[in-house]
Amino acid sequence: MAAAQLDLYRYFKPGKDHLSSVWHVPDGYNREGSMGRLSTAPAPGTHPLYLCVVRGDHFLTGDVNCEGQQYVTRLGWIQDAPQSGVPSAPLYRCLGGGRQLFESNDPNCEGMTNAGGPLGYTLTG
Repeated sequence: MAAAQLDLYRYFKPGKDHLSSVWHVPDGYNREGSMGRLSTAPAPGTHPLYLCVVRGDHFLTGDVNCEGQQYVTRLGWIQDAPQSGVPSAPLYRCLGGGRQLFESNDPNCEGMTNAGGPLGYTLTG
């Protein structure tokens, strides 16, 4: 039986922060859209995806140590690579204006700078 899945949404707090999460987010954030789904349990070909924060700026990583920054929570498990017959989308870390980190399925980071990735592949089917 396949693990349950949770929608990974991207939120924006005007003038402050992008936040990608499967969980409830603090007041003041507006949902921008879904970036696919994460599994709620590990499976072969997946790795955990963590929510972290640095100077009030949230970002996602596969590193449980948050690349030396502050750990917030584990969001779920993301595919390591696209799998044959399984609809998926790459997830990239991007750097926007004011050095603000955000995630996107767009390899061109919606006209901003691709800051690494893909972080993995979210489920879309």
